[in-house]
Amino acid sequence: MTIHAALQKFLTSIFSFALFLISDSLFAQPGTQWDNTRDKDWPDAFTEVEIISGVDGKAQKAFFYGAKKKAQPLIISLHTWSGDYRQKDPLISQILEKDWNYIHPDFRGPNWTQEACGSQLVVSDIDDAIDFALKSGNVDPTNIHIIGVSGGGFATMLAYMKSRHNIRTFSAWCGISDINAWYHETKARQLNYARHISLATTRDSVGIDIESAKQRSPLLMDTPVNKRIGSKLFIYAGVHDGYTGSVPITHSLLFYNKVIRDIDPSVAEALISDQVIDKLTVSRSLPEKAYGKLSDRKIHYQTSFNDQVYISVFEGGHEMLSGMALDHIPGETILAIGDSNGQMNGGWVDQLKAIRSKDFIINESISGNTIGFVNNGNPALNTVMNVEKYISRHDPKKGNLDKIIVLLGTNDCKAVFKDRMNEVPENYQDLINKIRSYYQDGFVPEIIIVSAPPYGPDEILLDKYKGAGKRVKILNAQLKTLAKKNELRFIDVYSPLVDVFPHLSKDGVHLSAAGHRIMAEMISEKL
Repeated sequence: MTIHAALQKFLTSIFSFALFLISDSLFAQPGTQWDNTRDKDWPDAFTEVEIISGVDGKAQKAFFYGAKKKAQPLIISLHTWSGDYRQKDPLISQILEKDWNYIHPDFRGPNWTQEACGSQLVVSDIDDAIDFALKSGNVDPTNIHIIGVSGGGFATMLAYMKSRHNIRTFSAWCGISDINAWYHETKARQLNYARHISLATTRDSVGIDIESAKQRSPLLMDTPVNKRIGSKLFIYAGVHDGYTGSVPITHSLLFYNKVIRDIDPSVAEALISDQVIDKLTVSRSLPEKAYGKLSDRKIHYQTSFNDQVYISVFEGGHEMLSGMALDHIPGETILAIGDSNGQMNGGWVDQLKAIRSKDFIINESISGNTIGFVNNGNPALNTVMNVEKYISRHDPKKGNLDKIIVLLGTNDCKAVFKDRMNEVPENYQDLINKIRSYYQDGFVPEIIIVSAPPYGPDEILLDKYKGAGKRVKILNAQLKTLAKKNELRFIDVYSPLVDVFPHLSKDGVHLSAAGHRIMAEMISEKL
């Protein structure tokens, strides 16, 4: 090749790259508050830091803020598709106001290189950024949250699948879950993102390496089910995205279904049906059901699975509702200890989980549980004997639980124990003492005593429960006194329910779904 030809080729490549940058600016998603890649003005409180990759040794930059107070949440906010770590984040004003730890990593910058766009280096860089924040900030290691929108939503989905860290919540707004599908979707609409994917998968501006695209797609990765038992995934999509925006909502809907299939392949009824997906993508509405609002936006569809995965399709487009995007943080970890009314599907614990989705509620309710009796000859139903086992299972390092809610007493009022009712308050005091003893060297979670619910009239009760209505009334008065003596919060669900209980329980013992909902709402209100 002559010098003239080589120079001409070099100038041509420079000109082509310049056209690429110009067209990227012209044809990319219109700028919004959260997707303004040109706004790189950060407040002085945020420090530009350099983190060495644990995989290839390259320096990766980020903006970081360390909380002034100890043991605060850590927010990992991920930049959009065409952005990098310098892209201004609209969440930072809330970070400063709340004094939370924060990091805004680069994870290989805009998604038009092979190192970026969902490569193995992306999640590795995010994990390295978390390591840096844990060492440099005042971080509560049980309170780590990843959030992103658009390309950041894509990276959040990737982190859910691949991060080695224990993350409390993942919030993916308008994320891309299938790179191959999005290539064809954006190519058909003549959006520049198709060329980005070509460059990332082939190093050429046209075509796609399908195998490379698959390896970069969260939808096609294996969900780390055991790793995410203590995590929550929140998926958000604006119903008009894909029409007015660049990412069809099917990316969110199908990712939700994929994660649930991996968690439990047997629960087909928990999946979003093809009929619902068709309605949401074609008519963009489900008029037959009301789901309330997300901030000030109508929710067109909302569902969740097992207090682990949530999805909300709201009135909007390709966007994140920045004003409420952090509302689920910090949340609390709550241990619920109860009996059959708490154990059953749709019981008060399940209802409380639905009402308080930002909290992690752990259910240790067992049918037949008592405060301190060996019910039915089974020591496993004696909470005093087993409470340390419950707590150590979920808080072995003594710092994970914020609250312990105890709703017991129904089975202690059975006829078989009628001559031992004077022991019940003493047993409850033993229960309180055992919880406090477990935490004697550190922070003690708040212990909340909830009254036992009413019983129905003797006429409908089985013989083993007869007379329990009078006994439970006396017991609840004693529990209220006990709570006051121990300076604990007491939540009275008995008094509001006693007059309407016949309408909420067919057998006079176990509540209906409506009864459980009412009871959970009363508990939540007091929390």
